[in-house]
Amino acid sequence: MNTSPSGHLPITDMITGLTLDKAASPDCEALALLARSAHSHPWSAGQYRDSLESGHDCWIFRTDTGAIAACCVVSRLFDEVEVLDVAVAPEWRRRGVGASLLQQIFSSLPEDVARVLLEVRASNRAGRALYHKLGFSEDGRRKNYYPKADGSREDALLMSLIL
Repeated sequence: MNTSPSGHLPITDMITGLTLDKAASPDCEALALLARSAHSHPWSAGQYRDSLESGHDCWIFRTDTGAIAACCVVSRLFDEVEVLDVAVAPEWRRRGVGASLLQQIFSSLPEDVARVLLEVRASNRAGRALYHKLGFSEDGRRKNYYPKADGSREDALLMSLIL
């Protein structure tokens, strides 16, 4: 097995055993459980179900045991796609899973999609680093957009990727 100069396994070797799939209604409870492990204000099973029923795509990485390692919900409007939710299970973090999931989704988008949009908590350094690594740029800020556990609010950073 080849290793990178840093001695770490290449991303492709680290995520062996994950299969890209689209989520369906029976996955919503597992998606909500994943969201609770990844977000301070997670989506509920009902919110995932509503999202699927409204036509959003929910892509998942499923393990060889059937568990969901990561998910990404996207919505398409004309020539843009908006990333609505990204979550990676704790045991799969810092292994390239989130980057691989997003790259696979973006590479499968129709040719007429020109841009990907998302918003991220200003305090989410790992998420911001991932999005910058993938080529996203910061376009603006929504003041006091996200609720915080202490009752205060924090800014959302608006980001975009030109395809």
